[in-house]
Amino acid sequence: MGPKGGGANVAWFDDSDGILRSGVSGETMSQECAKVLLLGESEEGWSYLAWHLEHQGCDCWLAKSTEHALSLLDRQKFQLVLTTRPLPLANRIIERLEELNCSVFYRYPVGDGCWWLPAVDHGKECLGATALRPREFVSALDQIVREIEATASA
Repeated sequence: MGPKGGGANVAWFDDSDGILRSGVSGETMSQECAKVLLLGESEEGWSYLAWHLEHQGCDCWLAKSTEHALSLLDRQKFQLVLTTRPLPLANRIIERLEELNCSVFYRYPVGDGCWWLPAVDHGKECLGATALRPREFVSALDQIVREIEATASA
């Protein structure tokens, strides 16, 4: 992702000073494309999804903590959040995302793989919705990105 992993449209927070860094200039981050927040402790688990999303035309940001995520939410309107950490409904991030009409998925580790659990769908809590296997999740992401782009161009 970004200069650290080869992607084109990724921004991340620098842990040393909490400042947003970007692998591309501000003009390259598009206003019309889907904006995706990746929330997790490290970049390592995001490389495939970030690559896939970038090739779908999405702009991706990585936040490694709740504080960094909240700071990004003050600067950008995200349509999609993918997280490796559970977000209780009382969490400040979930409250903000519900206000933004955002969709949120939580990566739940299972053995050597994972399930993707929908938590918020277009600003509405959807805990208990059907979990998705990784391949199903990628298809669902593609559909979500198409919907976001269709809404933005309308």
